[in-house]
Amino acid sequence: MGAAATRRPRGRAASTMGVVALVLLALTGCDRALGGPLPPGASAPASSSAPAPADADASASPEPAEALPGPRVVPGPPALPAGTTTGLVPRLAAMRTDGFAAAARWAVPPGSSALGDTLTGRVADALRAFAEEHGTTWSPGVDLVAGGVATPCGGGSLFAPSPVRLTVGCTVVVASGPVVGERLVVAAVGPGGAADVRREVWYADASGGVHDGTALYADGAPRRVLALVSEGLRAAGRIDPTEDPFAGLDHESSRALLADSVVTGAGAGVVVTLAVPGAPGARPVSVHVPARLLEPVLSDVGRAVLAAASSGEPYAPPDVGAAGDPVDCSLLPCASITFDDGPTSLTPTLLDTLDGTRAAATFFLQGASVQRNPGVAARAVAAGHEVANHTWGHPDLTKLKDDEVVDEVVRTQDAIESATGVRPTSIRPPYGASNRHVRDLIRLPFVVWDVDTRDWQDPGVDAVVERAVGQAVPGSIILMHDTHSDTIEAVPSVIAGLRGRGFALATVSGQFRGALPGAGALVSHGPG
Repeated sequence: MGAAATRRPRGRAASTMGVVALVLLALTGCDRALGGPLPPGASAPASSSAPAPADADASASPEPAEALPGPRVVPGPPALPAGTTTGLVPRLAAMRTDGFAAAARWAVPPGSSALGDTLTGRVADALRAFAEEHGTTWSPGVDLVAGGVATPCGGGSLFAPSPVRLTVGCTVVVASGPVVGERLVVAAVGPGGAADVRREVWYADASGGVHDGTALYADGAPRRVLALVSEGLRAAGRIDPTEDPFAGLDHESSRALLADSVVTGAGAGVVVTLAVPGAPGARPVSVHVPARLLEPVLSDVGRAVLAAASSGEPYAPPDVGAAGDPVDCSLLPCASITFDDGPTSLTPTLLDTLDGTRAAATFFLQGASVQRNPGVAARAVAAGHEVANHTWGHPDLTKLKDDEVVDEVVRTQDAIESATGVRPTSIRPPYGASNRHVRDLIRLPFVVWDVDTRDWQDPGVDAVVERAVGQAVPGSIILMHDTHSDTIEAVPSVIAGLRGRGFALATVSGQFRGALPGAGALVSHGPG
């Protein structure tokens, strides 16, 4: 360890104090060489006596070395403050039956991403398996979790927890530049009260690759990392000075213990949370290992994540349109907000609101309005919203001749495609009026609604919000019009209110996984 290293005593002491001193020195010798502290009650070992240079000032007192801490037990893994994670998209899924309750929170990057798919897949597997284990299939509900879904990994717990329950909680542990790390804790409580807890951390690197907590360490390094964890446990008195709780573990078992490895802020190191083999009780312990000690055992992924955490750069989410976030409406309780008769001069303000809240919407456009405002229609499509046909001039299709019906629809199809590059795949008949003959004539799905805000009657902002939020159920299609200023003013509260109840917002076709029922079908509600 070089000339500055601490020299350890060379004989075996006969007294008990001598044995303790040897153990303490064995545990702390390398850190003391770097100026690290000794455990409480231990004396500093003798320093080496390298000869002083000839021109050294014999009267000068050496300056004390700066203390460098070693591994230590900490209260738990850290999480980023909520204000630093606003670029992530919050998710909430919940269900309750007479026999159990389940709720899960997690957060995903905007748009489609490997990390989002991984996290959502892990949560979905846990929720669906739990429901199946208790004799049913997963069916998402609303009004079950305090706070609904508003901020990434933030909010309350189940309103009425059951003795049999599953909870999935999340914390964002790093969000810097393009790098994101998220911790999931999956806890299942059975009928007898026994809990099964799984903790894991997932990281996305700059290239979009996804890695779990074990990927922070190089191949062959897990035993060396666990040795550092043991050092922290000994320093805290959690294990005996001569104990190695991880001895005898094979490589895979050692690696599995490191799945819950959280990179700390400013890249100061990693907090490993695990259950110590052989320790009484199931409560895990968290040990912080400084970055300087981990350097020899980190993988390229680990170095990149620590570098991102220490960079201080704000999170740079992907540039994805407001409605570009995938939503699985078989996992999440979905509702669709829809707007008829535009685009109008009010629609840009509405699109600003949807952009600011990352809320998806479906626009049923009139051909004549698109002809007047083609750029607004194009902006809606660019943001990822769905656009559909609402005829050219808003007639009651059941009162037109066949060729007039076809003309109303085809002219609008052509206008929307010319303005946006997208040809609609569904139609909303004006006034919701259709019959079997009209639906056979126009070979598109006919989309109506199950929640009518009656905003066209100008009932006021509060009434629009109350009807849109209060009447919605999972799968609802909510009717509004972007032709009324009160509606535009109500939309922020509608979005917040629906999310407060636990809804995710999806386009109409998004509720059907992008494939609406066949031509001529009449749709008023999402699947199921």
